Amino acid sequence: MILTLTSDPLILRKLAKVATGMRLDLVEADRLPEEADLEAPPAAVVVELASGDWLEVATGTKGRWPQTMLVGVLGVPDPAIWAEAEDLGFDMVTTKGAIGRALPKRLEAWQKDPGGRRLRLFAVDEVAGRLGVVKRLDHPETGPVAVYHLAGDLVAVSDLCPHAGAMLSHGEVSVDDGIVTCPEHGSRFDTRSGERVRGPAD
Repeated sequence: MILTLTSDPLILRKLAKVATGMRLDLVEADRLPEEADLEAPPAAVVVELASGDWLEVATGTKGRWPQTMLVGVLGVPDPAIWAEAEDLGFDMVTTKGAIGRALPKRLEAWQKDPGGRRLRLFAVDEVAGRLGVVKRLDHPETGPVAVYHLAGDLVAVSDLCPHAGAMLSHGEVSVDDGIVTCPEHGSRFDTRSGERVRGPAD
């Protein structure tokens, strides 16, 4: 089920198409229902960020249904509201015009991996024009993260080798194929897929 807390006709039309295509029910509400009112948690809760109570909706949704995808919709892009919504736990922020295209892919991926939400790490313009390792971060939700700029793609992966805990970002990386080599024992990993290419790491 997709639960929506908006009365905007354009958003509702687009959500109806998404729900039909994904074989989900679309439920319109003017407030978050009590858990007892629903047979199962919704797959997604969609909130128009122009409404005054979206902060309460964010905390209420994540408090009741941590596995539910929380989606915020803006009439026009507003970087300040967008960033605030992401900081408050919205798993996806989009515009009215893009929700019909963006939501199905993101919701399908979310249903396969409910914990796999996007985290805002830094502004892309901070690393423009650089290749290889462009950032090393210690994020509170993920631990050490290395961000690589590889042939036009930005890729963020765990910076710890699973074999002995060495910092992978201190090893060599090929910007052509995205393979990083652990500086400690030579294990190799594909930064785009996370797969081990060569041991000794498992």
